[in-house]
Amino acid sequence: MKLKLTPTQNLCIGYLESGFKLIQLDEQFYFIKGERRQKVLPKTLNALIDRGALEHTDQGDYTLSNEFVEHRRKMRVMHEPKKIRH
Repeated sequence: MKLKLTPTQNLCIGYLESGFKLIQLDEQFYFIKGERRQKVLPKTLNALIDRGALEHTDQGDYTLSNEFVEHRRKMRVMHEPKKIRH
């Protein structure tokens, strides 16, 4: 998995992590949550799949890969501020 993501790719991951669903209407893809809708280019989705961050399921859904979710979890733990005892 290539871990380096562009700002746009990182934004897409953020949408998925915050509960947005990815849908396709005609030839266009959108992140949807409630009334909010954000357009995303197919080439961005393909790049995320190539980097191992997204998986395309047999049902046609896009989800974060288990490998990427685990990587994100490890990165958050590494960067948590350490508690200082006084």
